[in-house]
Amino acid sequence: MNQSIWVSFPMQAIEGRHDGRKILLPVHILRPGHALDLTSVEVMALLDTGATTSGIGEPVINKLGLISYGKKRLKSAREESFVPYYLFKIGLCDNRADPSRDMPSIKLPYIFPETDGFSWSHATDFQVILGMDVLRKCDLNSMRDGRWVLTFG
Repeated sequence: MNQSIWVSFPMQAIEGRHDGRKILLPVHILRPGHALDLTSVEVMALLDTGATTSGIGEPVINKLGLISYGKKRLKSAREESFVPYYLFKIGLCDNRADPSRDMPSIKLPYIFPETDGFSWSHATDFQVILGMDVLRKCDLNSMRDGRWVLTFG
């Protein structure tokens, strides 16, 4: 007889409110490579279900000392061009309160495998674009009242 065993782990989540136009959330950007290198920069990210690929702004690239491995074609709603691509890791932290704890706990980010993403130099209110390459590994729930939940892990 063939039996399946299911092991369930609690999913982590980020919750927030959107302004009706965009969802911004805090993320950690880490260098690619060795798993023990947790050097990171915490920045704001735009959750973009219309982007197939994630992207990273030049200030983050410079802070982490990332080096482009080459250029690829990037097609956006406004233009098509060749842009530098970088490897980096994205980390998300569960921001839900734990009522069983009296004191706040330190939460390490859930780190996705290396992301192959584009760079851009536009000045905006976010430094990272989370595209479908990352979002397809998550569950997104956007409610009519402006609340949203991104579940991952």
